[in-house]
Amino acid sequence: MTGLGAGTRVSFAADSDRATAIDAAARAFLRDGVVVLDDLVDPALLARCHAQLERDHADYVVVDLQRNFGNYKGRHTAPVLVDGAFAERAVFLPDPVIALARRLLGGAPEIDSFGVLVSLPGSNDQARHADALLYPDVGADVLVPPFAAAFAMPLVPMDARSGTTGFWLGSHRKPGGKGPHDFAPEVMPGSALLWDFRLVHHGLANRGTAPRPVLFTVFCRPWWHQVVDPCATRYEKLVISPRAFDALGAEGRRLAARAVVRGAPVDNPPSLEQPKELA
Repeated sequence: MTGLGAGTRVSFAADSDRATAIDAAARAFLRDGVVVLDDLVDPALLARCHAQLERDHADYVVVDLQRNFGNYKGRHTAPVLVDGAFAERAVFLPDPVIALARRLLGGAPEIDSFGVLVSLPGSNDQARHADALLYPDVGADVLVPPFAAAFAMPLVPMDARSGTTGFWLGSHRKPGGKGPHDFAPEVMPGSALLWDFRLVHHGLANRGTAPRPVLFTVFCRPWWHQVVDPCATRYEKLVISPRAFDALGAEGRRLAARAVVRGAPVDNPPSLEQPKELA
């Protein structure tokens, strides 16, 4: 386990002690609201995912308010069919992440969504925000346990050029998010981020010339569902091919119980509306 600034990175390399690493990651998540999971997945497998994304979902970069989620200027999450490389257990259901989700989200977590979070070239720094709160009007979210966690696995480097994510550590447990962010880790393919949905954060500008795709999974307690923008009438949170769903096994199918099982992505023309700024 190593720290970068005030944040924590935990290695899941083959020679690491898995139980010790999971304990360290869980403690960091509860304390800081975010942890970097290093050496989690073979980068060669993620290169296959990137190639499959460009081949089968080449329109993931297209701004489409009806198909995508979170359409903010320069950023959105596009649905991706869980099949092929995306259906590999190390990508869709990494064992350490499932163990963490069970520990942090009450023992019987579910997957609410899976897709690709893309930051387009020229996108600016986002406004600081939390992904979701249960009690935004009364400030009670700092008192409750985690209800949802974001798992972000980049297919290209997340760095100063492509843009990483800046976090205000501990802002899920106390009022925060003021001043500059205090943790903005570089994350290479093979490593990942796991953060509490209540944590204040913002995506940083993509100063490069290429999109920055990140596989993005939302784990949550069984009673919680993320609210979707009403204009996203064609957005589907979790779509899995029949063969991939069958291969998940009983526990995997329970985790993915919210999935739409279908063999191919929907082919619809994009909306021509323009995205909004995140307020």
